[in-house]
Amino acid sequence: MALQASNLGYGTKALELADSAAEAAPSAGPRLVAFLRGQQAHGAAMVKDRRQAFARLRETEDALSRADGRNDAVGGYDRTAYEFHVSHVLAELGDLPGSIQAMQRSNRARPAAERQGRVHANGILATRQWQLGHIEAACATWDTFLNDYAALSTARGDEHFATLRAHVKAQPGTRAVRQLGERVQAIATQKAAA
Repeated sequence: MALQASNLGYGTKALELADSAAEAAPSAGPRLVAFLRGQQAHGAAMVKDRRQAFARLRETEDALSRADGRNDAVGGYDRTAYEFHVSHVLAELGDLPGSIQAMQRSNRARPAAERQGRVHANGILATRQWQLGHIEAACATWDTFLNDYAALSTARGDEHFATLRAHVKAQPGTRAVRQLGERVQAIATQKAAA
């Protein structure tokens, strides 16, 4: 529930739920502890508690370093998920360049088979690159997003696709954006026909 609250932008509730979950699982294994601390870090960042957010990230990394090779808890919390949490914390605290770098690290660690996760991560990454004014980099990331999105049906992917369409419409002038816009139109037509 903390994850859903953070996705909906309810920072105080996300932190409260993450704290409750962590309290309810005092003897959890290291991967679950890492996941819970990551959620607490994100919630703390959403309420602008910088000190707690970074303390929880340190605890997340520490718990992850103690995890064995099995990747079996809470979707297999791993380095990909950790960097994803770091990216969210940094974005919430206003460090967009750091957030972008953390999301890139997350994507590099992501297994190739995790297409839905990659769609979501690339949608976030491209949006942040666009916000920072790195339009060429954003276009390249959006293009990678489209490679996976074209073959998937996912609500989060659809939300990112809507953001992509708004970006292309708002700034159609550059060559990279025009080319991306052509691909967006083709995929929109393909999805509508499916």
